[in-house]
Amino acid sequence: MLDGEYIVDRWMVQMLRDICAERGISFDVYSDDWLIEMTSKDAVHWVFGYRFDLNDSVSASIAQDKVATYQVLAKARIPVVPHVLVRTKVSHADRHVMNGWQQVVIKPLVGTSGHGVHLFNDIDAAVAHIEQSPIAAWAAAPFIDIAREIRVVLLDSMPLLIYEKQPVMIRGLNMFNLGLGATPKDIEINDDLLQLAVSAQKELGLRLSTIDIVENRAGESQVLEINDSIMMEYYARFSPENKQRAEMVYARIIDAMME
Repeated sequence: MLDGEYIVDRWMVQMLRDICAERGISFDVYSDDWLIEMTSKDAVHWVFGYRFDLNDSVSASIAQDKVATYQVLAKARIPVVPHVLVRTKVSHADRHVMNGWQQVVIKPLVGTSGHGVHLFNDIDAAVAHIEQSPIAAWAAAPFIDIAREIRVVLLDSMPLLIYEKQPVMIRGLNMFNLGLGATPKDIEINDDLLQLAVSAQKELGLRLSTIDIVENRAGESQVLEINDSIMMEYYARFSPENKQRAEMVYARIIDAMME
């Protein structure tokens, strides 16, 4: 297991198994159910963790890197939250950038589910935390007072699911990660927000992604992060209706893989 959050009883595996059974697709699992092989008479496709093989490997790697994602989207003039690469030994240039921020949020450069995210009011404290950590690379971002965070699941620029995350307070920071206690609420969004998500997906060259969009207290919207993995364990567990919607999302993905 190299990526993704480990959950002992992953619902996704059984969901995919059932979908494949309905479609006459052979289904095999390896490596403690972390690697899934789906075979039809015309094709063989794989799921590794929560990643489906619809995406180009380079595009997927860019999405996993928070700083690379920011730089690609910023170059395309897509509204996106700034992220700066910070190594274990923080350079004067990195510190100079962070000195322009009143508060700084740091998170592992590669990672999901809100693990390792910290808010600091003092740049020296943030630098000390980074330099004392065994993590080799971090993404630092200015603190944004987020009013809303919305997740858009896109397949070939078509929305499969859109929901707002109701946050939970952890270490003085509103956390919007479902695995940390936030809750999902299905919503509809306007064309501008949907186009923001679609533009971000296209710029990274992804076919399948989840786009996290944040809105600050002034009503300004920006892309926060892009994920190439489709992890819906906590969303599906929230209610029977959510589980059904998650199954529909996975069915659409499998159909696209097997076309």
